[in-house]
Amino acid sequence: MMGLFRAEIYKLVRNKALYICIAVTIGVVILMYLMLASAGVMAENSLMELAGQIFSGDFIPCILAIFVSIFVIEEYGSGMMKNVAGKGAERWKIFLAKLMVAELASVLLILAGIGAGLFGGWIWKGSSSFTGEFWQNLLIYAGLQILMEMALVAVYVLGSDLCRNYAAGISLGIAISFFPLVLAEVLDMKFQGKGFALSDYWLVTRSINCPYEGFTKEYVLKTILIAGLWFVLASGAGIRHFSRRDIN
Repeated sequence: MMGLFRAEIYKLVRNKALYICIAVTIGVVILMYLMLASAGVMAENSLMELAGQIFSGDFIPCILAIFVSIFVIEEYGSGMMKNVAGKGAERWKIFLAKLMVAELASVLLILAGIGAGLFGGWIWKGSSSFTGEFWQNLLIYAGLQILMEMALVAVYVLGSDLCRNYAAGISLGIAISFFPLVLAEVLDMKFQGKGFALSDYWLVTRSINCPYEGFTKEYVLKTILIAGLWFVLASGAGIRHFSRRDIN
């Protein structure tokens, strides 16, 4: 297992898509800050509100979908996956190693975005805004966001293994990040006034609506449970599919 994991780390380090996606993430965050500054609303937002802007849409999910699709599917196109599987390693270990390294890459991407946001906050808001309360809120907020995005990455890895084609995999990944968000909000209207919101259980919607401060134990635990459930379901389905399907 460790040999497979080290091999995936090696592939990740040499994968240009990772560095391109990190650069794009940082660039978009900086551009967002420039737009807010030019609009004259930078002073009106707290540092946590600025940090929340990074996850306020489906940009991060789309970037993750593109990277995961490239990282997972490229081995099918090159024939490398067939070679790895042909060496006798257990299928579930191959899939799990790929999933673990994809999760690691997703954390790096998210931290790059948050780091760019902190740098922008320091430039425009000054170091005096980095109070103890800010760091406490940021730690909880970033932790919840990372958990939800990691669960979403497991869904993307499953989708990429189902498609095994660049165009189909990237399209499916972007669709997963966008269409359930819209569908859940539409269905929420049907349950309006009944104390139930389907969107609360979809990772992208929950990420967008995550509070910046005033976190309750109930909210944190519920978010952890939802992220954990999606991760287990997606990774379990991925292992089952990869173990049973032929590698062409």
